[in-house]
Amino acid sequence: MKGKVLMATFKRNFIVMLRAYPMSFFVGNLLTGFYTVVGALFMYKMLFNGAVGKEFLGYTGTGDYMSYVILGSLTYIYVVRTCLNVSRSLITELREGTLESLMLAPFKRGEYFIGNMLQQTVATTFEVSISLIIAIPFGLNLSSVNISALIISALLGLYGFFGLSMVLASIMLYTRDTYISQNTLFVGMLLLCGITFPTEYLPTVLRWMGELIPVTEISNLVRGSVLLGKGIFEQTNTIIYVFLLSTVYMIIGFLSLKKIEFIALEKIQG
Repeated sequence: MKGKVLMATFKRNFIVMLRAYPMSFFVGNLLTGFYTVVGALFMYKMLFNGAVGKEFLGYTGTGDYMSYVILGSLTYIYVVRTCLNVSRSLITELREGTLESLMLAPFKRGEYFIGNMLQQTVATTFEVSISLIIAIPFGLNLSSVNISALIISALLGLYGFFGLSMVLASIMLYTRDTYISQNTLFVGMLLLCGITFPTEYLPTVLRWMGELIPVTEISNLVRGSVLLGKGIFEQTNTIIYVFLLSTVYMIIGFLSLKKIEFIALEKIQG
């Protein structure tokens, strides 16, 4: 039956999350976004005296720095939660001793990873919704939001995060490491993808590197839809670019994963 693997993975992950990970894990994820916003608030008020320069206004099209940072932080939470948990699903199977039996079973890899992604999306959406409410007193402005463009941006963002997760999953499974690979990626995204500041402030080489990560333009799509009220057609070029880049990531991830699975199984036997 189509979708059976997807639903089974979705249900299993929810059970594991509720039983194995207590409320402290949920609170910890909320604090990640909270600390980022508070840190930005202190910089904005104490270092910048509550004002931004003309360069920032020219780069972003808005002088609302706090909304800019808050939306970037919420996007970053989505990236971290989805990429982290989806990409480490196979390495977790390896550590728990179930990877070999999983590989022998007639399961569909696409449904397996989509099930992981769906579960993380539901859980993260709940966390981000609470973070969104908490962020409103810090200056989040939603008066110009374009709902239809935001929905498209969110769906495209999930597609991009999924593609990024597949590449990261291949790296994790091959190296049998999660901490170095994931932390390197997340710190790199925080620097290169314009989470807390426009990428135009970066050197040209670093800007090019950031453009090769889907998160950069996904963040711009979200901000354009919420802060500037841009519609779908106004952001068509960016939407197409993100879709194509995410598709490339997904193809590379799935193709490399098939080969690395055999290597991982050989290491188990060896």
